[in-house]
Amino acid sequence: MDQAELIEKVAKELNISNAQSQRLLKATLREIRDLLRVGHAVTIPHLGTFDTATYAEHRGYRPVSHDFAIFPKRRVPVFRTGTLLREEVYDIESDDAGAPT
Repeated sequence: MDQAELIEKVAKELNISNAQSQRLLKATLREIRDLLRVGHAVTIPHLGTFDTATYAEHRGYRPVSHDFAIFPKRRVPVFRTGTLLREEVYDIESDDAGAPT
């Protein structure tokens, strides 16, 4: 599913126009991004938590140039799934795709 399909499904579910649904989605994602930028976590019950992880400056190997470099300290976004989502998606007993062939 791509963004356009998601917008259509939300619009149909909420009985609103696609334009309103698109504005709703963009506003939600913008708020999550802005909160992550200032270091706040965003938890959506039953879905999960958007947060950031901070990596310290470290020395690492660059395989392309075959040398070592200092990688700067950085903060990256991370997502941890909620228990309910994880349990609903990882229902291996009802999924025949996980069975060996």
